[in-house]
Order: sequence, then C-alpha cells, then structure tokens
Amino acid sequence: MKQILPGIRLIQVVDCALLPPNVGLKSEAEIPVSVLADLADIPFVGFPSCEHEVEPDNNATSEKTTLEFTTTEQFPFSHGNYAFVVTCVSGESYLIGTREAPFPVIGVRKRFGSPSGDAAGYQVQITFVGLKTLIQLGV
Repeated sequence: MKQILPGIRLIQVVDCALLPPNVGLKSEAEIPVSVLADLADIPFVGFPSCEHEVEPDNNATSEKTTLEFTTTEQFPFSHGNYAFVVTCVSGESYLIGTREAPFPVIGVRKRFGSPSGDAAGYQVQITFVGLKTLIQLGV
C-alpha cells in the first residue's frame, strides 16, 4: 500500500536525541505523540513529495517513507541523526524519524539549473525504513 501526502507547506528538522523515547511504539498503540523540542524550518522551492509504503515482511509489516525536496540553501543536516516534521496543507503534521535506531538516511545532491531558467540548489532525499516510519503528531 502506498500513501502520498497532500501538498506539503512546511518541513522542519530536529535532532533525533531530542525526541521522546519510543514514538513508533506509542503511535502503534494510538497514544498521541508530540515533539516538544525546538524545530528548525527548512526553506524549499517547488513541490516537495512524501511517499509512505507499507509492505509485508516475514509475517509482519515493514514501512518505508521517502521525503524529497529542493532547497536553495546549503543543507547542513546531512551528517548526524536528524528527524523531520512534515506539515501538510490540511494542517496535519507527521514525524519521520525516531530517537532510537534505525535513523533516517539523508542524501544531498547539488543540482545546477539549465540556462533556460531552471532552479539551481540542493536536491535532498530522506529515506526511513522501519516498523513505523510516518508518525502522525498530536496537537
């Protein structure tokens, strides 16, 4: 099963060490999850995408979430363990990442626009694979 989030209006980042423990398990048990740490906004251009896939894996399920966006500023979060909060136009927020391993894998590519006017910047791809990878945040 694949789920694609509607229009993304805000992407934020936080150090995984600042997250509450066991957010994935809490989400599975339908316990509301909140991020109380300071979040840093990430500016982006164009239309970011976030895809969430759930697949059967050895009598259980495995999830994979992929967040992709382009930013015009150098992306300083490519080294270290970071989690991301994605807010949709509907107002719902989702957490990609947990305090415990495994952590999201962050890939950054420098992209040069064409002379006809395409945007230049950094193409960022965050991939997170685990038991619960897209955690809806409570109020």
